[in-house]
Amino acid sequence: MLAGFIRSVSPENDPEFNGPNRKTSMTDILRLLRTVSAVADEAADKETAVTQILSAVCNYCQWPVGHAYLRVDNKLTSAGIWSISSSIAAGDIAEFRTQSEQTVFAIGQGLIGNVAATGSPVCIADVTVKDGFLRAAAASRNGLRGCFALPVKLEGQTEAVIEFFSPGVAQLDDEMLELLGFVGGQVARVLERERVIRSREALASSFESQVQGTVGMVAAAVSQMRGALDVLAESTDQTRKCSSGIDDATGRAISRIEDVADQMESLKDALAVVGTDASETVKITHDMGSQAREMRAGFAALQDRAADAEKMLASISAIAAQTKMLGLNASIEAARVGEAGKGFAIVAKEVKALAGQSASATEDIARWMSEILDAISKAGNDIEQIAVAMDNLQNRAEATATQADQQTETCVSVASCVDAAVADSRLVGDGVSEITAAIKHSEHVSSELGNAAHDLEKQGADLSVRVEGFVGKIRIA
Repeated sequence: MLAGFIRSVSPENDPEFNGPNRKTSMTDILRLLRTVSAVADEAADKETAVTQILSAVCNYCQWPVGHAYLRVDNKLTSAGIWSISSSIAAGDIAEFRTQSEQTVFAIGQGLIGNVAATGSPVCIADVTVKDGFLRAAAASRNGLRGCFALPVKLEGQTEAVIEFFSPGVAQLDDEMLELLGFVGGQVARVLERERVIRSREALASSFESQVQGTVGMVAAAVSQMRGALDVLAESTDQTRKCSSGIDDATGRAISRIEDVADQMESLKDALAVVGTDASETVKITHDMGSQAREMRAGFAALQDRAADAEKMLASISAIAAQTKMLGLNASIEAARVGEAGKGFAIVAKEVKALAGQSASATEDIARWMSEILDAISKAGNDIEQIAVAMDNLQNRAEATATQADQQTETCVSVASCVDAAVADSRLVGDGVSEITAAIKHSEHVSSELGNAAHDLEKQGADLSVRVEGFVGKIRIA
């Protein structure tokens, strides 16, 4: 390529050595290549690099105006990057410059759009007479004629188009086009580096944002963890207090339940004695009732015998009356007989006296029998009441014995429940002990979590600092 270019720029190949179509030496070519390569390698930003490359090409070709379009989506717009020779006043091409910056080319539209679509450089000898050149009138008024448009391709797609203008008619050979194609490649390097820088910047920003977001989330999680640990600490304190209260209450409850159990055991023993005594009382009252009933039967028989005695007394009283009447009649008969009946009269008198004594004795016996009968009747009634009372006492004793048995069973059941309550209370005490152990373990875990949260917070801060340093190095690179 360079050999052919050298031939094309030799003075003997073209009598025109000055102006836009002048021939140059190998030194100028190498100077252009070195300049463009150095700019592509060292320029701080895209605008500076493209401006310096445009200036280098303009100086090499002796073309006073250079301008760049950049592709945005599927359109090419002015990048606002110009290289204008000091030989041209800014006001001389102001109209053309304004129109160029305001004109947007779609792919395939106008000179710039066609270069972008085909990806091939184009040289126009005189734009003022070129059909389809949208800025022809402004170029004519501003004294621009020759034009060269060069595509800048990146990964097979035109990403920019750089154009150059001269006051004279443009004529570039193939070697010059090939040289300027190298220039386009260097501009592509600049665009690629800027794309890589933007991508790296975006990647660094995204990485920094994600890491800082993660660090922020970690910090928030640490804060939440600390809040949870504080709540857990308060809950642990309250649980410890509740556990202590439950432990004390359980101890008191066990002591009281054990006292109740002892008292229930004593009550059970006492009720057993009461039951035994009640059973004995039932037996005694049963025997006494039987004896009372037997006495009541005896008094009934005695009352019957007393009734028979009254009948016998009545018979004796009748006999005494008859004897008295007999003695009276004997006295009458003895008196009638006279002396002969004196002895019989004495007998009759004695019989009469004996009859009187018998009647008196009978009356006394009757009176005594009446008193005895009254006493027997009263005793019979008393014994009857005693028998009834003994029956009632026996029933009550039996009821008492039954109740004592029931109370004993109840005491046994309550004692069993009390024993179960003691066992349950001891289980509660064991559970409280386990809760206490769990609280201690929870406090230990909370302490470890607190230390872990502190370490995590510190590591998050260290990570944030390291990420900032890493991202800063990436951006600097």
